[in-house]
Formats: sequence, structure tokens, C-alpha cells
Amino acid sequence: MIFGRGSLKQLRHLRRYRRILRVLIKYGFVQILDQLKLYGLWERLFVRRIRRSGDIPHHLEARLRAALEELGPAFVKVGQLLSTRTDLLPPSYINELSRLQEKVPPFPTAKARQILEAELKAPLPLCFKEFDPEPIAAASIGQVHRAILPGGEEVAVKIKRPGVDQQIKGDLAILTELANLVDRTTNLGAVYRFSNLADELRLVIMRELDYQHEGRNAQRFRQNFTDNPYVYIPKVYWSHTTHNILTLEYREGLSLNRYFQDPAPVQPPGRIAESLTVTFFKQVFSDGFFHGDPHPGNIAILPDGRLFFMDFGAAGFINEELRAKFSLIFRAFQSVDTAAIVDELLNLTESPPLVNRSELIRDVGRIQEQYFNVPLRTINLGEAVQNIMSVAVKHRLRFPHEFLLLARALVTLEGTVARLDPEFSIAGVLEEYGPSLKSRQIRFVTRRVRRTMRSYYRLLEEIPERTVEILRETAAGELKLKVDVLRTESALRTLENMLNRLAFSIVLASLIIGLSQNLRLDNVTWLTRFPVGEAALIGAGMAGLWWLFAIIRSGRF
Repeated sequence: MIFGRGSLKQLRHLRRYRRILRVLIKYGFVQILDQLKLYGLWERLFVRRIRRSGDIPHHLEARLRAALEELGPAFVKVGQLLSTRTDLLPPSYINELSRLQEKVPPFPTAKARQILEAELKAPLPLCFKEFDPEPIAAASIGQVHRAILPGGEEVAVKIKRPGVDQQIKGDLAILTELANLVDRTTNLGAVYRFSNLADELRLVIMRELDYQHEGRNAQRFRQNFTDNPYVYIPKVYWSHTTHNILTLEYREGLSLNRYFQDPAPVQPPGRIAESLTVTFFKQVFSDGFFHGDPHPGNIAILPDGRLFFMDFGAAGFINEELRAKFSLIFRAFQSVDTAAIVDELLNLTESPPLVNRSELIRDVGRIQEQYFNVPLRTINLGEAVQNIMSVAVKHRLRFPHEFLLLARALVTLEGTVARLDPEFSIAGVLEEYGPSLKSRQIRFVTRRVRRTMRSYYRLLEEIPERTVEILRETAAGELKLKVDVLRTESALRTLENMLNRLAFSIVLASLIIGLSQNLRLDNVTWLTRFPVGEAALIGAGMAGLWWLFAIIRSGRF
């Protein structure tokens, strides 16, 4: 139940909230909304039920995808990010959400010109020598135009769609409020912590809305691949880049999507597959900074055979510690040390308070049995990652966003390489990084031992002081113990709801009985001159409505 709860500032989203409810009801999500406490009395009165039309998909996964597409940019982005959460959603939802498309027409060129002049604070002819009014690409957040700078450089200008910032921020505020509500009112919230997930999604989406942030990503990639024989990263023109505009170097090339349809003689498929794989592992293990969405539409082949990357909004950063944890898991997997894999998984992920470690070891052991004595070169890495994710879903382990982005990038890369050269082994290239992984593992274990020794040393220093404090509080009778009984809050909330309903029923019954008694006092003459019954009826109605509104507003009816 949303309305009547929270601050009045949420009323500004009233119209949008109604729109969201109407779309979700249209695609048949009333029962789920009700289970999540998002479709209470006010919503039933406020939003009219909508009959489902014949073109609505039958499968729940397809209906979810269609609903997100209809709700607009913020929900499309949320769906795309959720398609990476293999630790939360089953494969059927992941596959369907991965098909999300941003089906929007381009906005008028006059509006694009107005935005450019406002952002660059100069007339368009002074900003660009030439500007193509027809966009070469359009999406829900922005569109891209070709242009030529005054110095003659050919560029691609990415312009953010007008009003998209406000729309997405409003939708994210609604999603955050809904997530907080689900956490407060349902048992699922205590398990999955939807508010944390909403905050994470909000952070990622807000970064993608900032074109300066995407420009910094592109510049960092360009620095990492300076003079690289396999890859070319476009230059960022900061003089023509703002929060709402991104200007990158334009190069003519053949996109991988077009290459799949009609392979060009520029580069053989096997060579492209090798270049993609070597480039990916360089980003992960050497640079610690990788392209998070390397699908064929974001990669082109230049006339000289180099790969040309585009769209740097989704980029992942892996620090040294995270890379070391990956290497520990990888080494433990190779040595068939199941207990070590489980320990590192629990260190890497956010786990619930109670984890059945023995069962987790058995599940991971089953995965290892599939690859026992199997050469690394023949292992399907994407399949192995998906198997680990399925175990994580079962035991409610939450991976960090960077790991999930990396997993999606790996699966995307493996699919692209398989289309280019089915015989090429990604895992074979990974073998070349074995020595560096081993050295990184040794350095990380050494640092971990040092940190552990320092922690024990601080603990030894604090034990005497803490012991004296506990003894003093015990002697003074001031020692306090905090006991937190699991699921108490849910039981108390249910009991409170029952008492509120019982109290409301008693009050209504009492008012009705009292009113009926008053109406029978016709023999008292002075009462006939005053409308006692009517006054009592009005008072009863007002009191009953006030009581009902108070309970509904508290969200405990």
C-alpha cells in the first residue's frame, strides 16, 4: 500500500505512479503486486482494472519485458541491468530481459540543435563546420549525429533526449520508495534487501546518464590501448562534451552485426575471435577496467583490421583485491579444492546471516565433478559461470555489481566468438594468464595474512581494556544484553493488523447499537425537537471514517 504513507513530496509522482500501475495491471501483475503489498485499498480505488487484450504475451517473462519497454527509459535500463543479475533471477527471466529493446523514434533535429547551442553556448555554425540533421542512431536516452568540427575532424555527436533526466530520476525515486516499502512490509524484503538493490541500480543508471562520465571511460580505454595492434579507441573532444553531449572521433568501419551477415575480406573470422579474446583478458587481468557491453553492435572492424569499440556507458572496474579473489577461486577450481572455493565465494559475495555451508560445499562439488580432469582449453567458461550463479541463487548469495557485469561480458564475448569461429577456445587464451594469476594470488594471500596478524594484534591490545569495562558494568548492575528474536517484527505487524481490524469492528458495532437505541426514544418530548438520530449518524460516520483513514494511513489495516 503506497498512498497515505510517507512524505507529501511523493504526491508529485502521483500521475506517474498511476501510469506504472495501469501498465503492470494491463500485463497481469495484480497478484504479484498484492503479494508485495503494492496494491492495497487505495490503489484499487485509484486505478481502474484494465482488461487484457489479445496481443498480451502468455508467458510471465515476456509480459515483464513488454511492460518494461512500455514504461520507458528508466524501466528499460532497470530491466537491462537485472538481466545481469543471474544471482537473483532464473535463466528464463535473464534470457527474456536480455532482449529488451529501446524502441523510440528520434526527436526532432530542431530540438537537437537547440540543445547543442544551449550546452555549447554558441550558434551551431560556430560549433560545427557541418552537422548532419539525420541521426545515425537513436535510443531511449539519446541519439547520435555525424558532424565535422571547425578544424576538420569528423566526429559522432551523442545528444541526450530532452527531459529524459527528469523522467528517469522520477522513476528511480518511485522504484526506491517501492523497494523500501517491500523491505518494510514483506518477508522477502528481509531476505533480498530490495532497497540495496534499488540503490545499486540507481547509481549505475545515473552514471550512464552523465555523458562526461562516459567520456572519461572512453579516454581511459584509449590510454590503455595506446599503440595496441588489435584495438582502436576513439578520441574524446572535451571542448564539445558536456553532461548532455558527448563528442567522439568518428571512423568508418564494418560493424560485427553486418560482418556476420556478409563477412568482408578485411579480417578472417578466426583472427577477429582471437583479437576479441586477447583484448578482453587484457582489460580484465592487466588493466582492471573492462567494456561491460561488448555485443556485436558496439564493435566495428576498421579497414586496417583493428577493432573499433563504441558506447562506453557500461564499464566495469576491478581492483587488485577483486582480481586476486578471482584468481583464488580459479586456482581452487583447478585444484579441486571445494572448501576453498566456498570460502572465497562467501568472502566475495553478500550472504544471508545463516548459510548452510555443508550444503553449499556439496552443490559446488557437483559443479566441479563436471570438469574433473577436463582440460581447461575445452571448458565452456560461460556455462561454468552460469552453473556457479545457479548455486548462488539457491543459497541467496549476492555478487558485487562488477562481478556480474564481468560475467555478462564474458557470456556475450563467448557467444560472439562462437559465431565467428566455433573451434576457437577462449579458455585456451586464459591459460596464458596462469603465471600472472599465480603471482597475483601469492601477493594477495601475503597481504591477507599481514592484515589478519594486524587485526589479532589490535585485538590483543583491546582485550584487557574491554574486559575491565564489562566487569565494571556487571558489578554496577548496568550490563545490558540485546536479544533480537528472528521474525518477531513480522509477527508483531500481523498481530497489530488483527487488533486494528478488531477495534474498528467493535467501534462500528457500538455506534450502530447506540444509534438504534437513540432512535427508539420517541416518548421523550425534548428529544423530538432535536435531530438526535441524524446527529449521531453523522458523528458515527465521521468517527468511523477518521478511524479507518488513520489505520489505512499507517499501512496496518
